[in-house]
Amino acid sequence: MITILFICTGNTCRSPMAEVMLQEELHQAGIGRDQVQVLSAGLFASDGEKAMPQAVEAVKERGISLENHRSRRLTPKLINEAHLILGMTEEHKQAVLMMDAAASDRVFSLAEYVAESEGSHWQDIPDPFGHSARVYKRTADTLQDMMRKLVKRLMEERMVKKS
Repeated sequence: MITILFICTGNTCRSPMAEVMLQEELHQAGIGRDQVQVLSAGLFASDGEKAMPQAVEAVKERGISLENHRSRRLTPKLINEAHLILGMTEEHKQAVLMMDAAASDRVFSLAEYVAESEGSHWQDIPDPFGHSARVYKRTADTLQDMMRKLVKRLMEERMVKKS
């Protein structure tokens, strides 16, 4: 089993959305939960916070639930146990590397990792915190597209396979 860890700032918006959306994309692709553990954490998260209501709503419209999400702070243990660490921004990637330089072959920004497989340019995922529900929906649209591309890359690299 591989562990994929999404990183953002507070673990109440982007990374939990990515976590549940990847779980759904993997399920839709016929990839069992016995192959991939998907987690999320925040660099400055307070443990136990609920996801932002706008994030909950943005994924609920896609038939996905964030109701049970509770935030967690990024720890060296989480970094050590993850096979692939994907930050929402280049700054998140750099912060992980400051915590554990040995993770350099496993940590990327999400857009960098997805774009690398397509040979295209990559951009950070902007933080929707403090913005309208419409911004959260746009973030969810971007993340959903990236999760599809991520599943494709994971399959191409034979990190996962259909059950």
